[in-house]
Order: sequence, then structure tokens, then C-alpha cells
Amino acid sequence: MEKTGTFEGDLQMGPSGTAQVVELGVPAEKPAETDASLDWYCIRCLRGVARDRDRIFREGKSEFVFRNPEGHKFHILLFADCPGGRTAGIPTTLHTWFPGYAWCYCLCRGCGLQLGWWYEGEGRFAGLIRSRIVNAAQWRN
Repeated sequence: MEKTGTFEGDLQMGPSGTAQVVELGVPAEKPAETDASLDWYCIRCLRGVARDRDRIFREGKSEFVFRNPEGHKFHILLFADCPGGRTAGIPTTLHTWFPGYAWCYCLCRGCGLQLGWWYEGEGRFAGLIRSRIVNAAQWRN
């Protein structure tokens, strides 16, 4: 991780393709005991982040593939809640993938990895990057 002054951070990529520095030096909270109801885990620290029962559908789908203006492709899964994720950044509608919704970053509460984005509009939901989360069925066996 590169230091700039006294700030430790990491570049996170928003749907717009704009990179922002987000603080990652210290997790927002001490990792909690594993919640057995969480089915999806952070790929980096294996902290529980979301529940399969919280998957939601928009336009008849719960999974989407988008490209940001710079051409980066993101495969995201939608969740009504992400207890293991925290918000970072100021919500913006710039280049949003969901019209009427502003986005900000969703970071792992355990290690600070960008898991995806929170969307706020008429309600709130999380779009988590598929390659940044792992389903319990894939690693518990």
C-alpha cells in the first residue's frame, strides 16, 4: 500500500471509472464472531458479508454484468442487505448503473476490500462484485 502524507489508502474503482482513495489502514470495526446465517464471504478475509436469502431482483434478474466508462467489466450480485459491508464515499448518480439510484462504495468491515457498491434511491441495496465474494458452499466442504 502506498502512503501519501499520513494517509494510508487504496484506490477503489467506482462504476463511473473514477478512482478515489479510500481509507483501508484500519478496519471500521473489530471482526465479529462468524454469523452462521451469512452465506457469502469476503474473498480476502473470509468475513461473512451477506445472506443468500437477501438476494433481490431488478428487471427480473439478480445478477448483472456492467462495464464502466473505462471499459472495466463487473459481474455483480444484488442483495437487499450486506451486514458485513460498510459505506464509504459520498453517494453520486454519476454513471450509475441503476437509474434513479446514487452509488457509494461497499467495503468489507473486516479488511476494507471493496466488495462492490451501495445503491440508494427508492430503497437501498448492495451490488457486490462476484469475484470479491465467495459462497459458503464453495469453501466449507
